Amino acid sequence: MKVIYTDAILSVSLQAGTENGQYPVSNVKNQYPKKPFKAVGSSATIRVAESGNSDALALFATNADSITVTAAVGTSVVLGRDESGELIEAGTDEAGNTIMLSDRGEQPVEVLYEYVKQNQNNGVIWMELERSGFQRTLDFACSVNSGNLEVGVLVAGQVMRFREMERQSYHEAPVDYSMDMELQSGNPYYVDLGRARMIPFQVYMWAADGVDPAGYTSWRDFYYGFVYAFGREPKAWLLSELLDVSHYAIWARIETMPKTIMAGNNHVLASTTLREIN
Repeated sequence: MKVIYTDAILSVSLQAGTENGQYPVSNVKNQYPKKPFKAVGSSATIRVAESGNSDALALFATNADSITVTAAVGTSVVLGRDESGELIEAGTDEAGNTIMLSDRGEQPVEVLYEYVKQNQNNGVIWMELERSGFQRTLDFACSVNSGNLEVGVLVAGQVMRFREMERQSYHEAPVDYSMDMELQSGNPYYVDLGRARMIPFQVYMWAADGVDPAGYTSWRDFYYGFVYAFGREPKAWLLSELLDVSHYAIWARIETMPKTIMAGNNHVLASTTLREIN
């Protein structure tokens, strides 16, 4: 199981297509999948500037039937201007031709990820990334077969990894958060606030300092680096690395704060619950 616990997206912009003025592309940076970016039309390309320090990138709640993620190419870099206002170039070659800097020059477009919707449960992308240490630009070319394109939430950042969850934990009955009461006047009052899965799980980690040979993090890193620092903020969770990410990558927050239920023999077992808000 993995969680993206930091935000490494520096900016988002619309590279192609037209946005609905009430649902701008900046909405993909908020925490609310039901407050999405909506395009005027069936396609759009979202350009994402990312810090280069991300282990993974995830996108949730899209109706897109296909998405192609590419590394942006050919962006000129101007070093500045001299005292006379002339551009400071990168220099000249042997023939005296100006050499301009660019992020990837004239190299072919590099396709990083391709998504094709297969069923009604899709609408999620989880991309593993390599940290580069340098800011990079990714283009998400999205299209839907009919209607207007929508994208809910897009996040990138460092990943914290835990032991795989037991699969039966994924199938808890949904909890109805709707309000249903009788007013003092005797009239009924009902507000549909939707239903959400509650996913109890346990986190198994080594209690001792040092590197866990299985690749998990320590309890201290989990609690102070994630839960204590961010509380119940929604995050991207990949519940299983063994199954289809479109089913088991969710946008969720911690509903029940973690508690240690067993310690000893150089390990810690902590219990908590996720509330899915995708």
